[in-house]
Amino acid sequence: MSALPVSIVMCSRNRPALLRDTVHSVLATPPLPAELVVVDQGDEPDAEIAALGTVDGCRVVHVPSTTRGLSRARNIGLRAAAHPVVVLLDDDMLVEPGWLEPLLTAVAASPGTVATGRVLAAPPEAGAAALPPAALVAHEEPTVARGPQPRDVMPGANVAVHRDEVLALGGYDERLGAGTRFGAADDNDMGHRLLLAGATIRHEPGSVVLHRAWRPSSELRRLRWAYGRGKGAFYAKHLQLRDRWIAERLARDLARRGKRAVTALPGEPRTTAAELFTIAAILAGVAEWLVRERAGEGPRATA
Repeated sequence: MSALPVSIVMCSRNRPALLRDTVHSVLATPPLPAELVVVDQGDEPDAEIAALGTVDGCRVVHVPSTTRGLSRARNIGLRAAAHPVVVLLDDDMLVEPGWLEPLLTAVAASPGTVATGRVLAAPPEAGAAALPPAALVAHEEPTVARGPQPRDVMPGANVAVHRDEVLALGGYDERLGAGTRFGAADDNDMGHRLLLAGATIRHEPGSVVLHRAWRPSSELRRLRWAYGRGKGAFYAKHLQLRDRWIAERLARDLARRGKRAVTALPGEPRTTAAELFTIAAILAGVAEWLVRERAGEGPRATA
């Protein structure tokens, strides 16, 4: 079977064992992509990652360890990709049979189409905490989104994009996402900007990847705080651009979480605490962005 004309871009930093498993999962699940580009931001050269570059169909792009941030790595990977359609995948995922073709069929429908698939929880791993809901995409029905949406419709992984259309918007905003001060919402920001630019985002539930839960419970609070602060920064960025859609989304988000916090009492105090914690994180992200950043600077892409 011939390889599909697509580049898969996978970014990784200091997680060689997880990365190896993901690469082998992709390459063991036909039909195969024409190329798999690994962007390695590791602190030190790693022999295990270097060995992936010798695998047929896999190319490793090493970048300086000071070049941190998932958004920056994605931009590097997009520019390095040999094919105009790129599928983004995270280094802690395992693909299911038939995952790639639904994405390519949808994204090929027309220019300006983005395709997303499901991201489900992998079987539990020893000593690992369950993934927070924000890390998963479980919608079982196909959907089509055009124009600004009341919720996020483009995840960070298991998503196919037209490379040049993303880069024409300046790429992913390198102030957002894992490895930055605002450790999330890079995907929320890109999805919103693509929709504002006229893109169509199609959800294809037939494309399934499994997200591994490998972090210990002690890291979950930090992860939830990063998700919330990143979402707050995303809101603040577009509020500065006088985006009325985002003002409405922020108000609805806070109201919904506040209602959950109240109705969960007294029977579910953990739910109340989690919602209040997330509200605090969102507001912290909004405040810090407004103090530190200017929306007019736009996405920061590495040359």
